[in-house]
Order: sequence, then C-alpha cells, then structure tokens
Amino acid sequence: MKPGENSSMQDGEEQISDASSNIEGWIDTIEDLTISGWAVDMDNPLRPVRLELCLFGEVIAEITPNQERADINKMLGFPVRSRYQFSLDAAASDVAARILAKIKQADSKQLSFVDIVGVRVKGTDIDLPLTEKLEAAELDIQSLGHAYDRIVGGTVRNNYIMMRDTLMEDSTVAAASENDVRVLAYYLPQFHPFAENNEWWGEGFTEWTNVLTAKPLFDGHYQPHYPADLGYYDLRLDSVQEQQIELAKSYGLSGFCYYYYWFSGKTLMTLPIDRHLERDYDIDFCLCWANENWSRRWDGSENDVLIGQSHKQEDDVAFIKSCLKYFKSDRYIKINGAPLLQIYRVSLLSDPAETIKRWREIVKAEGFPDLHVSMVESFGLEQPYHYGCDSSSQFPPHGLIGGNRADEAENVDPAFTGNIYSYDEVVRTEIARAPANHRQFRCAMPSWDNTSRKGVNGNVFHGASPQVFETWLAHLIDHSRRHLAEGERIVFINAWNEWAEGAHLEPDRKNGHANLQAVRNALSSPVQAAIKIATTPDLDPDIKTYAERLMSANKLLHVGLKEAHGRYGWHINRTSHFVQCDPSILKVQRPKSENRTIVDFLNGRSPNGVQLFAIGRHQGLVVQGWVHMPHMQKWPSVPFFLSLRPEDSGFEESRFIASIHDRHLREDLPIELSGHNEYWCGYSITSILDNVPPGRYALELLVADTQSLDSAVVTRTDITLIIG
Repeated sequence: MKPGENSSMQDGEEQISDASSNIEGWIDTIEDLTISGWAVDMDNPLRPVRLELCLFGEVIAEITPNQERADINKMLGFPVRSRYQFSLDAAASDVAARILAKIKQADSKQLSFVDIVGVRVKGTDIDLPLTEKLEAAELDIQSLGHAYDRIVGGTVRNNYIMMRDTLMEDSTVAAASENDVRVLAYYLPQFHPFAENNEWWGEGFTEWTNVLTAKPLFDGHYQPHYPADLGYYDLRLDSVQEQQIELAKSYGLSGFCYYYYWFSGKTLMTLPIDRHLERDYDIDFCLCWANENWSRRWDGSENDVLIGQSHKQEDDVAFIKSCLKYFKSDRYIKINGAPLLQIYRVSLLSDPAETIKRWREIVKAEGFPDLHVSMVESFGLEQPYHYGCDSSSQFPPHGLIGGNRADEAENVDPAFTGNIYSYDEVVRTEIARAPANHRQFRCAMPSWDNTSRKGVNGNVFHGASPQVFETWLAHLIDHSRRHLAEGERIVFINAWNEWAEGAHLEPDRKNGHANLQAVRNALSSPVQAAIKIATTPDLDPDIKTYAERLMSANKLLHVGLKEAHGRYGWHINRTSHFVQCDPSILKVQRPKSENRTIVDFLNGRSPNGVQLFAIGRHQGLVVQGWVHMPHMQKWPSVPFFLSLRPEDSGFEESRFIASIHDRHLREDLPIELSGHNEYWCGYSITSILDNVPPGRYALELLVADTQSLDSAVVTRTDITLIIG
C-alpha cells in the first residue's frame, strides 16, 4: 500500500454494554463458511453495535456492522450501517485448536447450525436470533474441520520449521553493523483505531476486513491472505509490536522504516513509532514521510481530499522539527552520522532543493553532521540530485518492468480489468538492471497483490514464491556490497505488513516463515560465501569473472526452473537433510499397533518383503509410500517427518529426522485402508545422510500431533537400514 492509502483496525470504541439496550437483528444467511445478517440499536440506530461470533461456545471474532441494507434503511426511514459479515474460520490459532478438538469429538458429519453458531452483542447476554431456514440448517463438520485444520496446521508447521531451522543453524543472524548490509522493511502503522478513520470510513472498517473478504479472480490466484503467527492484530497492544520486533530480529532484519503521517502539524498513527522511541526497542528504525494528500481514492490525488499537505515554508520547517526527537534516538538509522529521512513524493515540495537546504541547517544546529535525505522512486522520480537529495530508494512495484500476462491466465473473472504480471519476469529484469549513476538503495518485494482492496481493478504479480524472492534479495545484497560504500549499504523490503497489498514478511498460512527464512538465507551462507569469492579484490580477474557468471547462471536457472514448474508442471525435487532431534525438543509418542507406514519404493526399488537394506551415506535415501493411521487426520497442513531411530534405542530417545515436503492424495487405496480417499496419506522424500553416523536404524515416520506443538506420533515400518 502506498503511504496515503487509508485503513485501520476498528474495535468500536463506543460499545453496547447495557443489557437493556433495545437491540434488534438476525442471522439470516450462510454461504460456504461465511455468515451474515443485521443488527441495530433501536434506541439509537446510529450507535455502533459490537458483535461477537461464537463457535462451539468460543468467541472467534468481533465486528461492528459496517454496510447498509436496503430493507433495514426502508424500515427505519434513513440509512444506517446495519449489515455484518463473519467468516467461521477467522479464528486465532489457539482458539482454533480448541475448536478443532471439539470438531474431532463430534459423532456426526452434520450438526445443527443453531447448536454450533451464535452471534452475541458484546458486553450483554443478547444473542441474535436465526431465521427459520437457518434454525433447520446443518453444518458440514468435515468442511469446517478442514478449515480449522489449516489454521492449526499452519501454526504447527511454522513451529516445526522454526525447530528445524534451530537444529540446522548455530544461531540466528546477528544484527548487521553499519559497515555491513542493513536490510530494512517498510512498516505500515495503520493497524489501530483512531478518530479520523471513524469519521472518514465509518465505525468498524478495518484493513483486515478487506484482507479477509478477498477472493481469487483466476486459476492459481492466491487470495485471501490469512495471517498466521500474529493473527488479526491490533497495534494498541504492546505485545504485538514486541513480537514483531523479535520475529524481525531473529531472521536478520536490521530495522523498520515507519511511514510517518504528518499533515501541517497534525500527526496520525504515530502510536508504534512513539512507543518504539519511548521503550527503546532493540531494533533500529527510520522514517518515510508520507507527504501526499490523504484522499478518499487512496492515491494522494486532489480528488475528495480528507486531509491535505500544504508544503508551505513554515509547515516544512515545523515538519523537520517534529522529526528531531526521533533523530536523537540511538536506535534511529544514520548514514555516516546523518539521520536517514525518506520522502515519498519529493516533487510535491514547493521548492525541494531549498526546503532540504533549510532542513539540513536545522538538523546541523542540533549537533548532527548532516541530514541524509533519500528520495523514494515513485511516480516516475529517478534523479535525486535534481531535488537536492542525497540518494534515491527503489519502491517496487513502482518502476518495475514486466508485461501484462492477463491473457495467459485461465478462468479469469469476466469482470476483472486489472493487470497480471509475472513475478519471475520482474525478478529477472531487476537482476539484470544496470547500476544507477547515483547513490541508490535497492528494494525487493516478497509479493504484491492489491485485489483485496481494489477487487477486479487490482494488480497482481503472479507466481511470487519465497525461493525467487530470496534470489532477488540476495542479488540486491550483493549489489549493495559492490556498489555502495561502507556505512551506506542499505537494502529495503516492501514490506513488513502491507496485508491489503499482499506484500508482507509477516507469516501467513500459505508460506509460514518462508519469506523471513529467505531474508536469513540471503544474508547468510552459502549465498554470501559465493558472493565473498566473487568480490575478493586479490583474486585473479578471470576467476572472479567465472565465479560471477556461475552465480548469475545459478540464479537464473533457479528462476527458470520455478517458472517451468508452474507453467509445465515440471517437478523440482526438494532435498531434506537429516538432523539429530533430542527428546527435549520433540517428544515422540509410542506407536499404536494399528499405525503403519507402508514403503512402496526405497531408493527406486520396491521392498517386496525385504526387511534389511544396506546403503552408503553417499547414496542418500529416497522413500515413497503412504501411512495408515485411522485415529489421526492427515490433512496436507500436518507436518510429516522421516525418522531414523538407532536400533538399540527406545522410542523416546534421540533420533534423526528429515522434513517430508511432498504429500500426495492416494485415491488408489481402498477407503478402509486410507480412512478416506481425500486424506493426504501419500508421501515422498529425497534426503541426504551426511549427518547420520554409520549404524543400524529402524525406518519410521513421525506425524505431528496438532494438539501439542512439541510432540509427534511415530508409525513403524518393517525396514531396518544398515548405513555404512
């Protein structure tokens, strides 16, 4: 989202708490897993009614009616926001785990809607009634279970990813020094309520509302984006920002670049910035002045301005003085001692060069050696020196080159009028981009898709993946080391939390921590080891050239393979390493007699009843098969691990495990064996044994227990491996 685009999290500051309030309303429709209805306080129809959605007695979401209904307007005689809409799967992971447990205990595949779902007026004992049709309706428990398994499984999977990363890496990436490359992510501070948003957009409107209601518009279109670890958060809670900072630090980010909304002396949404300053959080930060008008069109235009920028001389002086308290923080990002300040649209200043000159004088008078002003490359801006700036900062998708591929997409919504760009094509173009003739800070985006806000008029960068994002970011880090001086090496990411634009490092249910892991990988070996070889000054020039060509070819090959995989269905084998797993990290439950892992192929051969196999560590281990566990769900979000247990040890002792990335439907199996032919009981894994000592090992499979994040259930095979 561009600075100046508006949304916020609304909790309805004035809530109904009087049980005698004259509330009327209904729950009247359900479509898929979304319910809707209306609610009005008849004593004061303009007063917002805060509602809670309850499922199996658990409160899973809150909302204020934020849309009009013609029938209710007609009944009252004037327009009122009376319509609400809830998604039954909009629950945080801890609540989802409790609900999933109740779903699994259900005896029937269909349960009465009235016994499961309720909408209550918050702070009262008032429950909205159901229409006669819904009173007789039933819910498909299996569909509901699948939805909640995705929520719980996503959290479990992320936990196991973090556990695997901890096992495979010595420690988290240390924060970069000023002489190394510092990776900064743009941070949107709009996820909390404030009075102006209530006035402009109505009670109850939130950024999350758009995110939650987004829908796919063509085959393979990834929408909606559901948050994982942090859920639908509210920045008024200190704990949210603290979790964000710990998450960012653990994956190597050096800091945040906060959008700063300052309008002729009036500031909006500075809560997280001010708290960062007051609490002196252990991560660096800087400001990007969102100096557009704030308009109802969300594009900084002159149309329907909600709050404007005047850019008079006295205003610009007041602006830089408002920044001084932030500049003086030890956590504020500086370049050679000069505070780094970004300007989103420098061309809007009445006289940019003269304004920036005045700013420098004010900042120097406060004891700083200078002010470093970086011009954001937005709306065609390219040459910072023309405006008196010290540098420019890329801000994708601004300035990206890529053709519209909408005509290649399949089953596109007929109403769609937006653009579909190839993410891979954009990355290839950015890697090939020639160095700028001025000081330029490069920027990558993990993905981009603003159809959650603009619907059929939005733009999609299709095919984004953590792997290709890592390729892009690693190149920019390398580029920064080669083309920027020490103390100036900064790379930006757009963004940390632009959920309505589909551009976020914060974990979602699809990718989990994969985009954050891509940041860590780009900052650490083996990528940077290769870069070091290529950039060592005393190497023979021919060797350096050869190494650089190898790196470039490898990156382009990786991107090409990813594109081929998406376009032609080519399979890219994902190799897993075995890591030693201590019982203190993962508790393994004793196997049940009915659980069994069937191995169809081991290193390309069918076992055919053979129970003892001898393999060399250099060979690796390739296993394909399926698992029979009648008492456990095997939805694709549940993590599987291949396990090698030393033959002379017990089930609860240390073992070697490798993540199984590839899961399959096994429709060829009889239903009495698979439990149900839609269960993802098939698996395949290609693994490396270099970390496994020689010896005899029982081959087993571990299936994550979704009810306990630190345990797994073991299933046995009849196979023993002799690893030499």
